[in-house]
Amino acid sequence: MHNLRVTEAGDEMAPGKVKAVWMDITVIRANGQREERGCVSYWHRSRFRRGMHMAKKAALWPLHLWDKFADRYIPALSFGLATLQVNSGRGIVTARLRGTGTEPLNIGWGTGAGTTVAADTTLFTEVLVNMTAGGTDHTVGASSQVTTTTTNDTYRVIGTRTATAVGTITNAGLFDAASGGTLFMKGDFAGIALSANDAISFTMNVQYS
Repeated sequence: MHNLRVTEAGDEMAPGKVKAVWMDITVIRANGQREERGCVSYWHRSRFRRGMHMAKKAALWPLHLWDKFADRYIPALSFGLATLQVNSGRGIVTARLRGTGTEPLNIGWGTGAGTTVAADTTLFTEVLVNMTAGGTDHTVGASSQVTTTTTNDTYRVIGTRTATAVGTITNAGLFDAASGGTLFMKGDFAGIALSANDAISFTMNVQYS
C-alpha cells in the first residue's frame, strides 16, 4: 500500500505516480511568423492546481464551461482541453524500467473532436502530415529529463511537425513507434488551422511525484 504525502495546497500524492501532464505549442507559419500558444492542455492530480491553471487562462473559461455541457449532451462539439498519460502508457513505463520496450518520443496529431480520457488508445482521427486519415507517420522528437519540482522528475519531448496540406489540428500525442505503436500521452486543445508548410512545435511533459 502506498503512503500518501500531502504537499502544497492539500495536494495528495502517492510516490511514483503521475503528478502533472501538459503540452506547450508554438505555431510556425510558412512565412516564418511564430505564434506562441503556450500551454494549450494541462492536467494535475490536484484539483486545486487544475483550478489555478484555469484561472490563469481566463480566455479559456468559456470553452471549459461549454465543455461541461457538451461532454454530457453533445460530445462531438466539445473542445476538450484535457491531457493525460493514458492507461496504455503505464505498460511503456514499466517496460522501460525493466530495460525493454521503446521510448515514446514519436509525435502524432489528429483532426477529430473529443475530450481525452485515460482509456484512450488512439488519437481523435489521427492524420498524416498531408492531413489524410487512415495511417500514421509520426515525427521523432528529442527527449530529455528536466526538473519541474525535484531533480529530473519530468519526461519531456520536443518536436516540430510540418503540414503539407490544409487542416485543423485538435489533438496530439506521443507513441512508442514511428508508425503505429502504443499511445503514451495524449492531449486535446482548441483547433489550430494550418495551411501547407505551416508547422507546430510541440513540447510535451509528464511529471512524476
